[in-house]
Amino acid sequence: MLGFLSLMLILLHETGSAGAASLSSSEETYALSVCGAPMVSERIVGGTDSKKGEWPWQISLSYKGEPVCGGSLIANSWILTAAHCFDSQNVSQYKVYLGVYRLSLLQNPNTVSRSVKRIIIHPDYQFEGSNGDIALIEMDQPVTFTPYILPACLPPPAALLPAGVKCWVTGWGDIKEGQPLGNPKTLQKATVSLIDWHSCESMYETSLGYKPNVPFILDDMFCAGYKEGKVDACQGDSGGPLVCRVNNTWWQYGIVSWGIGCGQANQPGVYTKVQYYDAWIKQYITSVQINKSASSSAVDMTKLLEQSMNRSVEFLETTNITTNSSGASLELVKALGGGAHNQAWSHLTISLSLMYFCLSHLW
Repeated sequence: MLGFLSLMLILLHETGSAGAASLSSSEETYALSVCGAPMVSERIVGGTDSKKGEWPWQISLSYKGEPVCGGSLIANSWILTAAHCFDSQNVSQYKVYLGVYRLSLLQNPNTVSRSVKRIIIHPDYQFEGSNGDIALIEMDQPVTFTPYILPACLPPPAALLPAGVKCWVTGWGDIKEGQPLGNPKTLQKATVSLIDWHSCESMYETSLGYKPNVPFILDDMFCAGYKEGKVDACQGDSGGPLVCRVNNTWWQYGIVSWGIGCGQANQPGVYTKVQYYDAWIKQYITSVQINKSASSSAVDMTKLLEQSMNRSVEFLETTNITTNSSGASLELVKALGGGAHNQAWSHLTISLSLMYFCLSHLW
């Protein structure tokens, strides 16, 4: 269990070209009504550079001018990320960059930045590796959707994808432990396989050599990766999305949360289960303002966040998903900015955190 994490992608990287694009009237209407549908088609390969506009919900979160985490756009004023990304309650020290393709080229027509109005940390979060590793960022201004800035869809709360399904993780993190992504810092992507709870728990027990009283993988977590390792998220990718494609729509199932090292055998990446916190998310994001042609109109979140519910029957039939009626509903939250951020914990810190976590559950 172990809090190391600030995961980042272990990927190869290559260079590409960038160019500006604008929205036609029909494209703007499309952008305002559909989540999880990039206007740019993707390459079906893993561990490489992404294409410009391939993952339009991906954002970069900076702290004091330095990129520290990823995240995802889920509404035009809201970002979904990990709680452990925040090391300060001072919102003025954070900035969100959207439409980013290369971190070294933030000054371009497709990228916009927003200051942070509010950070909402889930109250269950205690430390890296604990449950409740989820946070919402409310930006100071809404963004206008473009081919490079679009929200991800959130899946139906009760729809579970089976183990073995291939999903994607994205980010600008280290390409291997201790080796940062080199310039021009192109957004990386990799495919990972969903792993069932028993298999993942068993892998961690084998790797760490003991079976804890409290499971390594808690109810609000799931694993993705490979038993042999090699493809994973790594330091710096924390808070970024894990998305799965169903019916040509991308659904965000996970948030990069924690792991041990990067790409190690029997130590797959661990992700916060977005569906587990569906009610908590919607407690805050009940409506959004969407700017269109210099005007704004109120749009009920069901048109954006609950597209998933409108398509749930087709979604379930297509993927043979099993259902679970428990879907956690969490009511209390606190708006504060504490938490660990993007640091590899020492073995001592991990041990103390593990001890604290186990004792807190026993008490």
